[in-house]
Amino acid sequence: MHEFSLAQSVQETVISIAKKQGAKEIKKVILKFGTFALIEEDQFRFCFDILQKESELLEQTELEIIWISGVLKCQQCSFEGKIEDIPQKHTELAPVFRCPKCQSYATDIISGTEATIDSIVIN
Repeated sequence: MHEFSLAQSVQETVISIAKKQGAKEIKKVILKFGTFALIEEDQFRFCFDILQKESELLEQTELEIIWISGVLKCQQCSFEGKIEDIPQKHTELAPVFRCPKCQSYATDIISGTEATIDSIVIN
């Protein structure tokens, strides 16, 4: 479950930043996740909730997640657009995406793999 290690990384990073700024509490954390990052939001929130209890800075923190749509570009037909469905076919490392226009597998991911901290609101 990569959601737990991701939640741990977010926790460590925001606490480190907040401490450097002399914060008494972290009011809000805004994250950006891409739909191709294969993050299960409910699992991530569950893990983050558990980790919140480990730090007074995070106890009352509101978590906001902004989802970034996956965008593909086809090398065959030059299609570029949003892809909402994660394909069922996978290699050992990642999903394999087909162009919805020409069905080619020769595609590049333009966006949708993000897993970033967008902003932190501290007090």
